[in-house]
Amino acid sequence: MVLLDYDLTLMSNLLDFYDAYIVALKKFLGKTVSFTEFYKMLVNHTLDEFLGEGIDREAFWRFQRKNIRSMYGYPVDGAYYFLYWVKNMNMKTVIISGRECHPDVIYYELRRFGLDEYIDEIYTLFDLYVIGGAEEELFDKTWLIRYVLKKHGIDPSEAVYIGDYRLDYISSKKAGVEFIGVAFDPERKECLYRVGAKYVGENLYDALYYLIEIIK
Repeated sequence: MVLLDYDLTLMSNLLDFYDAYIVALKKFLGKTVSFTEFYKMLVNHTLDEFLGEGIDREAFWRFQRKNIRSMYGYPVDGAYYFLYWVKNMNMKTVIISGRECHPDVIYYELRRFGLDEYIDEIYTLFDLYVIGGAEEELFDKTWLIRYVLKKHGIDPSEAVYIGDYRLDYISSKKAGVEFIGVAFDPERKECLYRVGAKYVGENLYDALYYLIEIIK
């Protein structure tokens, strides 16, 4: 089974993430930052530090992830190729996203790009709260990964999670699932290596290569 993150892994939508961050900044801090400043903080993993003291971080990030809107996104390099071959290898493909929106929001975006036929199921952090799961820290997906595996009777050793963020790797490790990182810049790639990721590529073409290496 292939488990996929969505934002910045399957979909190139950095501007959507930026817009949601700005909306949250306006609400909680009454200020904004330029895209250039945002990008520097993103690659250096200092977006949270920028909030300063006295901010309810859980409230901030939950508001942000609820407000990501699909306006500028498009499939990343290799998305169609990757999903086509995973389907042809008779592997289920399940999206587990860090957004806190109804799964239909992602489904209709996939449908717009003709990717919906390759995806078997979609879960977001919205489902985590609906089903009654637990988030050990913000953006932790361990519970959802375990839930999906149990639902389908899949052993963790038979699944691979593909994501772009350090908590994607940490969640995978806690769930006992192999991890493949996808990073669009050297800084984020280095971060994934630092937390322990063994396989990190620049796009989904690389991810497919690593997937085949893992399962053969």
